[in-house]
Amino acid sequence: MVAPTRGPNFGHILKSGQYSDLTLVCGGKEFNVHKMVSEVLATAIREPFQESKTGTISVEEFDAVTVDKMLEFLYTGDYGSLTAPGSLVGQVGETDEPLASPAAVEQDDLLQHVRLNSIADYYDIKPLAELSKAKLRLASQNTLNEPVLLNVAQEALNRTGDTTLHTMLAEAIGTNIRKFLETKQLAEIVGGFAVEILPTVVARQGELQRKMIELQFQLARLRAAEKRSAQIVENINSCMRTLDERRECRNSSCRADFECYIEQRGQPYEPLVSAVANYNTRAGLG
Repeated sequence: MVAPTRGPNFGHILKSGQYSDLTLVCGGKEFNVHKMVSEVLATAIREPFQESKTGTISVEEFDAVTVDKMLEFLYTGDYGSLTAPGSLVGQVGETDEPLASPAAVEQDDLLQHVRLNSIADYYDIKPLAELSKAKLRLASQNTLNEPVLLNVAQEALNRTGDTTLHTMLAEAIGTNIRKFLETKQLAEIVGGFAVEILPTVVARQGELQRKMIELQFQLARLRAAEKRSAQIVENINSCMRTLDERRECRNSSCRADFECYIEQRGQPYEPLVSAVANYNTRAGLG
């Protein structure tokens, strides 16, 4: 099932609950929604999450914040940050206390993208899955805290079956694998044996990078030599053309032959010029 994305004009309807004909209940929070938006969700829900005679659906697999953000997406085509005005963070959840540090705020924001991807994967809402990955990719690029990214990776492995998201996080960790090898948390995710292997892989990668740089330098030298050789050939051809054009003296009374050779001198990039080797005539140099 692919959920259609809605224009932003539907957002105020979700907030007001006006004309609601369906209620979602999650974590003690009720969401008054509309079948024109949520019927695709209701179709995807399997036992025991079916609409009752009272028009209520109980959602127990996800927390209320995640459901709230999913509905925001269904109504508007996007979802905002957890710290945006009107967010359910601080209203529902395991604790009502605000996050204590910037790292904790950053982590919770990243984790919410993972949870949105999880609910999108569960209900097969492909546009939401793609959006959550795009937001997570952008946010993770600015993450300098290794434990935060590892916590997000652990959450993704536990919560969502979207393997493309797993791959994205693996690449993000692999980019700075040397830093992550210094943490014990990586072993908890990939296993101790894998962590024992990784230093060897990293060392081998460094060796290959050094060899690649050396080969690139050698290639640059060969290309420069090839370019110089081409210039030398062109210079020789230019000398030959000059000799072909001047087979005899400009003095019409002179019958002497030109005896010339090609002399190496000057700069390395232009080492060849023609010179007169022997020219004898009673009329003098023509």
